[in-house]
Amino acid sequence: MMYFPVFTQIEGKRCLIMGGGKVAARKVHTLLQYGADIVVIAKKVCDEIKEVLPEKSIFEDFIKNAESDFLEKEIQKAVLVVAATSSREENHRVAELCHAYHILVNVADSEAESSFIFPSVVRKGNISIGINSGTGSPAVSKQIRCQIEKAVPDYYADIAIFMGELRQYVKANFEEEAMRRYILKTAAAKAFSKERVLTENEIKEIIRQGQND
Repeated sequence: MMYFPVFTQIEGKRCLIMGGGKVAARKVHTLLQYGADIVVIAKKVCDEIKEVLPEKSIFEDFIKNAESDFLEKEIQKAVLVVAATSSREENHRVAELCHAYHILVNVADSEAESSFIFPSVVRKGNISIGINSGTGSPAVSKQIRCQIEKAVPDYYADIAIFMGELRQYVKANFEEEAMRRYILKTAAAKAFSKERVLTENEIKEIIRQGQND
């Protein structure tokens, strides 16, 4: 199955995890790296989750029949939901509710019911590279991730931050679009060729050359 790659902002946004076991803990760990506001609902919650989330974010001893209205309301508050309980029936019910309210859902035991998946991720500072093999095989994605991790050196993260700051400076100080493109394109090429961020004098030289051309 082919998936369209989308990067979305979840910092400070409500993400609901149904389930409190090892699979749920891995999803919690991943979402926390991106600043999500996580709520966990489960019959039993493992220590790995309790160690990283505040008590107010955990609803334990969840009883599906008595608390179905509560679950539905919590789902409607979320921007995305993970169904990772040990019950196929419960995961299916969560998926149906999410689909009814057009809320993104990842179902741990059913890719067919999932409207999004967790890709294998390479992170270098602010750089995130998501990988999906399209085969349903995590082993394939893991091997690809290992190859990319070797191919992307750590200094890429420094250059990415540097270029982001330079872009803001250029937008604030140069009105001509052609000049902006020249500075940023030239600076990026030089930074990657030198395998480091550029000095202030090097940036001034690029600007001078652009103004003289």
